[in-house]
Amino acid sequence: MFDYHIHSTVSFDGHDSMLACAQAARDKGFTDICFTEHHELGYPYEESKPDFDFDLYFSELAKTRAAVPEIKIRAGVEAALLPDWLDRIADDISGRGFDFVIASQHTAQGEDPFFGDLFPGRTLRQAQEAYLSEMLSNLQNFKGEYCVIAHIGYIDKYLDRCDLQPGDAPFQYNDFPDLIDDILLTAIRKGHGIEVNTSNYYIHGYPTPHPTIIKRFFELGGEVVTIGSDAHSADVIGHNFKEARELLRSSGAKYICTFEDMKPTFVPIG
Repeated sequence: MFDYHIHSTVSFDGHDSMLACAQAARDKGFTDICFTEHHELGYPYEESKPDFDFDLYFSELAKTRAAVPEIKIRAGVEAALLPDWLDRIADDISGRGFDFVIASQHTAQGEDPFFGDLFPGRTLRQAQEAYLSEMLSNLQNFKGEYCVIAHIGYIDKYLDRCDLQPGDAPFQYNDFPDLIDDILLTAIRKGHGIEVNTSNYYIHGYPTPHPTIIKRFFELGGEVVTIGSDAHSADVIGHNFKEARELLRSSGAKYICTFEDMKPTFVPIG
């Protein structure tokens, strides 16, 4: 098993050390994991650390690899894309020796739905469209390397911050088919893919992206897919991975990818 989205205390919001997370992953039967700490250069909220501490990250990674040699521990980063910062983000993570880079979208028009700021003055569909439109623009204009797009549907984890109206719901493929096709094809045409993020199982009972979007990814010819728990503590590493694997299999996936030196290895889903 492989978990390719884990945060430790190197991230500003992580709760357990890399060592504790790696030990938990080993004890749960994982053979390959990746620490994808937050890189949020230009993030408009003070809650985050704007500067990624590369020295701390690689120091903790080396210690953890030495202490838990039974599993492969990959170097990764979750790069949060922001329109005015794309070139600086690309330059900052380039040449650092990462095995795996996630391109994520946490904000739209400078507002993070985590804080509820994106919703006032918009219908839910307008907020979702703003989120997806900025994601598409960022992916089209980002000149840096990445492997997969993170949690397409992040906005819908925070609908409890929104004044929901009758009929409001997380978006599915048919709600924004053209936008979603463009996002998926932007990745596919560059040999990139998507992650299936299992943290959404806690909220909506399925991962992000929505199952209809996962299915569409494979219909469009997508191949590269990873599974990540988005764990911020050791106890939730691998959460709902069995269900995610079954969903992938039923959606047309033949492989789950691991990464080394930004290159995928296609492991049969079994």
